[in-house]
Amino acid sequence: MDQKGIKAKPLSKKAGKGETFVRDMLDGDDVKLGNLHRLANALEVSIADIVGGGSIRVAGRVGAGGSVIFEPVDGGAVPMPPGMGGELEALEVDGISMLPRYSAGDILYIEKAAPGVSPDDVGDFCVVRASSGETYVKQLAFGTRPGLWTLRSLNAEDIVDIEIEWARPVIFVLPRAARRRLGY
Repeated sequence: MDQKGIKAKPLSKKAGKGETFVRDMLDGDDVKLGNLHRLANALEVSIADIVGGGSIRVAGRVGAGGSVIFEPVDGGAVPMPPGMGGELEALEVDGISMLPRYSAGDILYIEKAAPGVSPDDVGDFCVVRASSGETYVKQLAFGTRPGLWTLRSLNAEDIVDIEIEWARPVIFVLPRAARRRLGY
């Protein structure tokens, strides 16, 4: 705003929103990709210019349907999630078993994986690496015995009593429609 010489209230109106829109975003309220896109258009800059996060490479694909052996890919760059830092991985969804929550082509952001599973992540939607090598996006649940886990799907059978190498909760999603709009 300072570089463009525009105040918050006029910028809010230029973005087609209420007069407190920019102030609310600066306070951390309603920071959504669509709102960042409106703000970037109003300022005639990129979203990366606003959030200062740069970009991250798509590291691979993750299955939301049939099993996908983690496929490292050079999937190009996608923007860093707003307000996020640290060691992140971006993964592209392949499959439809998690519709309507995740669609093929969505980008899921997780913290870089370390071995293990945290019981705190039970109930969360996670990217999960099975001991057999498949990588999924599923809702994590306890299995019937210690050391085993259940992976819940929205549109497919659950995977029950599976051994897991690691699980990391999804911390941000870039929908495929937003990827198209943003040119990623």
